[in-house]
Amino acid sequence: MRKPMSAMRPIQSLAIIIALAGCSGGGTSTAPAPNPINTVAPQSTLVTPTFTLNFTSPSSSAKTPQSIRRPNFVSSATLSVTITLISVGGNPPAVTPTSVTTNLSPPCPCSVNGPPSPPAQSDAYTVTTYDATNGTGNVLDTGSVTFTPTVATNNAVNITLMGVPYTVAITNVPASFSANTGSQTQNLTVTVKDHSAQTITGTYANSVRITDPDAETTNGTHLTGTHNGSSCTNSCVDMTASTDVVTLNYGGLAENAVTIASSGTNLGTAGTAVFTPLLNAITGDGANSTTLSGGGTGIDLFTNNSGSASGYSGTVKYGELGFTNSPYNKALSLTGTGACTNWATVTAGANASNETPFTATAVASPVAGICTVTVTDALTDQTSTLPTFKVTYTTSSVNNNSKNRKP
Repeated sequence: MRKPMSAMRPIQSLAIIIALAGCSGGGTSTAPAPNPINTVAPQSTLVTPTFTLNFTSPSSSAKTPQSIRRPNFVSSATLSVTITLISVGGNPPAVTPTSVTTNLSPPCPCSVNGPPSPPAQSDAYTVTTYDATNGTGNVLDTGSVTFTPTVATNNAVNITLMGVPYTVAITNVPASFSANTGSQTQNLTVTVKDHSAQTITGTYANSVRITDPDAETTNGTHLTGTHNGSSCTNSCVDMTASTDVVTLNYGGLAENAVTIASSGTNLGTAGTAVFTPLLNAITGDGANSTTLSGGGTGIDLFTNNSGSASGYSGTVKYGELGFTNSPYNKALSLTGTGACTNWATVTAGANASNETPFTATAVASPVAGICTVTVTDALTDQTSTLPTFKVTYTTSSVNNNSKNRKP
């Protein structure tokens, strides 16, 4: 009967088990004993490690003896693997070859020999998989392991390969968060895929940063998560694994849409997502508005022509929940006031009682006229119709010619 590989080469053979959970499109989980598929010959004075790659599905990985306990990843699009000896005892290796590339034919297990190294010394290896043969194409996964081979022993060491991010998609952005409601939170869904469009499960070879550019971090939006990023202007989360959490927090401020972005090393597609809060309408309290004779409401500035009208004024107030009220305290503004300049100046005051007051004041030597101004929050995402009010100035005169005379 044929002896197992470890029994045939007790000194030269070292079993490095790469037991990795598969992603979508992964291969088998209970394949027969691994079959060596490269021909790197063992050397008598060196240890030649044998790396066993398993492409297992998440559902079966827990039942596979070689599986390690945490999520990990090997892309089933892998067509070749390169194993490199990077150091021996902390020094550059003095043996050749230091790197071995092997073509694969998933599904696996597939056993490949790495470059040989001296026994009883700390050896550091890197493992890199590619989506093309002969170590070419795009890098899909990478990982490293350091171990000290023991002579005459089948050394089993687990290594976790990390998927290399290439595309990022951000979804599950809340669509029903309303302005004027604080402490609204929802976890975002961030899907990171490799160069073969397979979702990476487990640790990422390069971190992926999710960023919220909103400067209104208290009442606007900000991100929290497993690894809150440093060196962020406003807020960000650095994702290092598929299990990391990114949470969008919204404090209820009426504001324009916020674009949440992703970034990372050599990404092909850095996905974005847009959060748009639901805004409330701008309303006037009507307390100081006058019903105008010509129709509509607003401020009516009136005096007779016997004296100056300078100093005549009127005030109206408007508010928007989530904008002018506490704790947001943003002021509304006006457009269209230029049409009033021949009889009035119209200005905005500081918020009072959760509203913004607007005052129209007659100018010196006014002429009669009427203008319409628009109240706005200056938000491009405001979907409600903006309110308007009118500012009028009229004159009246009574002269002798208009008096009744006796026949």
